[in-house]
Amino acid sequence: MVFGGRLASAFTGLLFTVMVARWLSVPQVGLWEVIVDLVTFSAYPVGIVAFWVTRDIARGKMVGRTALALGGLLSTGGLLIYFFFMVVTYSSLAASVVPFLLGALLVPLSYWSAVANSIVQGHRPGFFGVSLVSSELAKLVVAYTTLYVFRLGINGVILALIASYFVQSVASTYAIRITASEKYDYAQTRRWARMAWLPAISSLPTVVAISDTYIASVAFGTGITGLYQVAYVVASVVGYSSALGFSLYPLLLKEGGGRLPALTVEFSMLFSIPMAAGCVVLAGPILYIFGSSYLVGSTALAILAVTALFATLSGIVDQTLLGTERVDVGERVGFWALAHSNLMFVPLANVLQALVYIGSMFVALYISFSRGYPPSTSLELWASVQLVAALAFLAFKGNRARRYAKLLPGREILYYLGAALLMGIVVYFLSGVLVDQSLDSLYYGARMVLVVGVGSLVYFGSVYAVDSKFRRMAHSFFR
Repeated sequence: MVFGGRLASAFTGLLFTVMVARWLSVPQVGLWEVIVDLVTFSAYPVGIVAFWVTRDIARGKMVGRTALALGGLLSTGGLLIYFFFMVVTYSSLAASVVPFLLGALLVPLSYWSAVANSIVQGHRPGFFGVSLVSSELAKLVVAYTTLYVFRLGINGVILALIASYFVQSVASTYAIRITASEKYDYAQTRRWARMAWLPAISSLPTVVAISDTYIASVAFGTGITGLYQVAYVVASVVGYSSALGFSLYPLLLKEGGGRLPALTVEFSMLFSIPMAAGCVVLAGPILYIFGSSYLVGSTALAILAVTALFATLSGIVDQTLLGTERVDVGERVGFWALAHSNLMFVPLANVLQALVYIGSMFVALYISFSRGYPPSTSLELWASVQLVAALAFLAFKGNRARRYAKLLPGREILYYLGAALLMGIVVYFLSGVLVDQSLDSLYYGARMVLVVGVGSLVYFGSVYAVDSKFRRMAHSFFR
């Protein structure tokens, strides 16, 4: 359900990005990403609640009302963080403060959404797919209205995001209402507060990692960020296969390790390998859909697609380390016990990875801009340092995770690689015959869909022919 929701959101998300990229200028696309970054910075404190509530809900504690109320209270602090960054940022990046003021409405909604989704993950993981699709559809409807009917520009994009956050929050809250039937638990609040330092560290990697576009915008302008962001959005579709492991974390919390992580790796790679191959082969034709200005990011898109594949594996490793950890099962947990556990190791490793990546990214862009390299080179350097950091730290964390569960998949991975190679060859030649930039947008998009459809049939048909496990899985699914 979650993967299906992710695939649907991939289509709607790409369509949304096409609308934004074709209606806004490249610097405005970069400004949109900056505002999203500020909202993410502001949502940092909610990680204190989101981290613990998933673990507690998955283990049978019905603390939904406590988590939702505490998340709402913390959102006031989030607004203060947002306005601080807004004051020091907007004058150097935009002529108007209105988009930033509208973006402030996303802060309390992001807190609500984060808490509700963290409860969903521990209580009804599959429902996340339903709430995701509903929010994506709402975003598309509002974006079409604000961009093409009322022509509100970047303000319309932010209004669409507000609608998306609101719909997903409402849907998730309705799904987990049974977990919010208890009275407000002050003892639970004190327990979360006492151990707040751990999720504060756990949430830090995300905040540091997404600061790349913020730093690049402030230091080098929103133009390079706009070009990068479109390529990144396309490449991130590869990572949507991680949704196939959405239930891994709560299952590990309940049942332990075993072969669950290895099966999750295998199942995720079944989809992420062909998606990465498709992005590599079709990088140019895909980016042309967003506008010819974005074609300079073709090579960067290919690199980012491979990075997304390894990021999916890294996420499974993180879930394995965190889900198999039992140090926090008791009511009172000592500081040193937590500090020496995987609950500390994973965020520290991810923070270090993010810092290495951010530092390398800044140096690479500084060299590129100071020497007058073209934007394509800047984007390729940016994507390359991200890939190297992802690979190095995946190996580092994976070596530790092997102590707790089996991670290596079976020979099926070889089938997936062979089928993806065959698919890539077919798609490469087919796109050269069918896809022509002289076509208008509608026909161009329709032919791209046809190419992707044929590629999918070639890939899954090949896997079906050689992999008996996949055949059993397919028969079971259709029954």
